[in-house]
Amino acid sequence: MRKALTLLLSLLLAATCLAQSSAAKWKVATITEVKLHSATAGNNSFTVQYEVTAKIGNTEYVVLYVAPDGSLPDTARYRLGQDVPVLVGIDTIKYNDMTGTIREVPILSRRSIPSVTTAQKPDGKR
Repeated sequence: MRKALTLLLSLLLAATCLAQSSAAKWKVATITEVKLHSATAGNNSFTVQYEVTAKIGNTEYVVLYVAPDGSLPDTARYRLGQDVPVLVGIDTIKYNDMTGTIREVPILSRRSIPSVTTAQKPDGKR
């Protein structure tokens, strides 16, 4: 009985460790472009929205950013070129704002970027 209980506890411990290893990981995004989002008929014309382009690895994401209540509406423009830790989901990207609050923005589009390789000269030198 004691061996069976030890085996069961070992299997549960192994399953718990495997479940934790598949947790989502935060990645570094570089903000490469910020532009005003064109207002549509359903949107409030007083709310300023930005299309923010971020490069994460070999993928470029365009997200819709709306400044939270109580903050300056044009703060997104000042983040251009900065690295931001993000958590990429299926339809959204999460990030921490300056107060440490996790914010979520919808992904408008995504595209793969070909990896950049260093060109070699004909003599084999770089």
